[in-house]
Amino acid sequence: MNHMENNHLLKMGIIVNDIEVAARHYCDIFGMEMPHISIPDPDAAPESTEDSYTWQRGELRPTRTKMCVLKMGPMVLELLEPYDEPSPWNEYKQSRGEGVHFVMFTVNGFNQHIDFLEGKGYPLNHKGEYGAGRYCYFDSEDKLGVTLGLQELGPKQD
Repeated sequence: MNHMENNHLLKMGIIVNDIEVAARHYCDIFGMEMPHISIPDPDAAPESTEDSYTWQRGELRPTRTKMCVLKMGPMVLELLEPYDEPSPWNEYKQSRGEGVHFVMFTVNGFNQHIDFLEGKGYPLNHKGEYGAGRYCYFDSEDKLGVTLGLQELGPKQD
């Protein structure tokens, strides 16, 4: 592998302080219906299973964030309001405030792409699996100005 796939930009993740207010603003500007906002129960203990987990900075961690998806043609804007607990989203919010946290590309060969990017000097920061997909983030802000993310959808291909 001599380069990363680059023809499937899937989404941008934006950290916000108040997801309902931010979602209303986006919907007003683009004439969209208010999306469903996923709000994990802050009082329930986060769970991890073999098929649904998150790993961050060397530890399995059940991370949670309020989230909604705004479909924008072939792309998605993902609004995230992190809980005040360890997660890549809260880490971003604590260091930078609101803003574009990540750009995410859909790839085939998830682990092959991880190995390639780590070999280029972008350490893996976070990865997770859920149902029919998996995703990851790299520490790339210093070189790229944004967190680089990968997502593979469907059956595992490595």
